[in-house]
Amino acid sequence: MNETTEQLSYKEPSILNTLSYGAGGFWYTLAFGVFDVFLLYFYETVVGLDIVYIFSAMVIFTLWDAINDPLIGFLTDRITKYTRKVGKRFIWIVIGIIPANFVLALVYMPPAGSAATDPLPFFFWIIFTTCLFDSLTTLCFVNVDALFPDKFLTEKSRRKARGWGTPLSILALPVANIVPPIILNLYGGLDVQAAYIPMVWLMVATIAPISLLFLPGMRENKEMIERYYISKEKPQSFINALKSSLKQKSFIYYIILAFGFQVVIGCLTASIPYAVDFVLPELPFGDYVNMIILFATFLNAAVISVPIWIWLAKKIKNNKKMALIGGCCLTVGTLLTAFYVNIFDSMIYQSILGFTMGNFWALMTIYFSDVMDERIILTKTPNRGATVGISKFFSRLSRAAIYAIFTLVHILTGFDENNIIPSAQIGIRLHMSVIPAIILLICTIIYWKYYPITPEIWMQNKQKLKELGF
Repeated sequence: MNETTEQLSYKEPSILNTLSYGAGGFWYTLAFGVFDVFLLYFYETVVGLDIVYIFSAMVIFTLWDAINDPLIGFLTDRITKYTRKVGKRFIWIVIGIIPANFVLALVYMPPAGSAATDPLPFFFWIIFTTCLFDSLTTLCFVNVDALFPDKFLTEKSRRKARGWGTPLSILALPVANIVPPIILNLYGGLDVQAAYIPMVWLMVATIAPISLLFLPGMRENKEMIERYYISKEKPQSFINALKSSLKQKSFIYYIILAFGFQVVIGCLTASIPYAVDFVLPELPFGDYVNMIILFATFLNAAVISVPIWIWLAKKIKNNKKMALIGGCCLTVGTLLTAFYVNIFDSMIYQSILGFTMGNFWALMTIYFSDVMDERIILTKTPNRGATVGISKFFSRLSRAAIYAIFTLVHILTGFDENNIIPSAQIGIRLHMSVIPAIILLICTIIYWKYYPITPEIWMQNKQKLKELGF
């Protein structure tokens, strides 16, 4: 890829401003780390709600997402009379993120009673809290994601932004996955429901200040705001925006790749409490220490890998090939985690997994930016909100797929938190490793075969953007 076709007059954001923007990834990783790692384990094992109810709640949650995400993206993408003063995206980011900090706590504060004898209140509580939390975070991050290709116009600035932002996202992992087990242990352990209240409020006290730190990086400058007014084309209607997004081949195949990646992340993180509690032996450490060791090992390898993947992307100059390399490497790294026997060999597998996952963490936003650049060329407008919203929906759809995997595996292998049999332990290994690895491999092959943006087309797109004034 040749960067000589990129906007020569573009002024890159400062390092401080880039770090502020990257702090949004820290918030997202931290908040959804707590959400994804413990939600299924909490309601199935601690609260005692039948997993079929949990899966059904996630199906309803996904149906809500099917409308909510693209609609929010479309509605917040419009230019209003206030756009020149406050920008198009900043105000929605503020409105979404502030209450989202506190709604997270509600997820882990279900109503009193017995989930075994009266499951419906718990079932509806999951639906209410997850849908509310998702709507607020969508309102914020659909605009954060849409802002990235506008804020960082050149390939150089995008790599630099991910070089600073990705470590911030990864550094949120120890807070999300190491601190909660410590707090839970102090208040009785992973299986004590009352322990989740101080745990989640401590997390809220952590993410709330972070949400204020990332707001300066989300402000649109005058140059960005003026680009919203370049196009004279009439914006598409909501239905037409949905149709044209789903007809854009690069978008569809990016979504397929991202779906596989999200399934891997979700299955791995949601499986760790099960693996620690029901598969790994008790000795030499307690459950929460085992979790800390595994996450710390994974984190260390992931952080080390980020500059290596970014350097390799700069050398290869072919984002499609980098995604193929990332997908194949992560498939292998995910499969290896199925073979853990004790905490020590698990550390080796977690190191490999963390390193291979670094590709997508560092470069996924850049892959998506290529798709969004093409979106401007196709519509001749900077309106991408509906498309970003659809991508958010498919991200949530991966969560529904994860719950479906867990539900089927637990039913078929006879999982019972009070009586763990060998087949249930095999099931945990399957939904932690083998199944998500197969899904990712299939998604990677489809992406490589059909994704249309080659280096040549990438260069043509950059030239067309320049001609359009974007």
